Amino acid sequence: MDAESIVDVKQAIATACDYLRAVFSDEPISDLRLEEVAFDKRDDAWLITFGLLRPGDENAARWGAFAGASPLTRTYKVVRIPGDETELPSIKIRELAEG
Repeated sequence: MDAESIVDVKQAIATACDYLRAVFSDEPISDLRLEEVAFDKRDDAWLITFGLLRPGDENAARWGAFAGASPLTRTYKVVRIPGDETELPSIKIRELAEG
């Protein structure tokens, strides 16, 4: 990996983090963690996965509060940062494998 690609990945991560925070600005999120980074050569895009804490659904929050647990749920989002600056970034839910 050359110095230029290291800069590119750092820029992509910073862009993805800023985009994720902007999209979820109306919702309280916390404990944002970088989980995975991959470059898709066929699609010419960075795929950057973040884990974050968000409010759970209403029933989970109610039962969690009753049991003394946190009403927050860790979810995972994949932010796609395209290599072509005319394309917009996107966010998808990252499903975890059962195992």
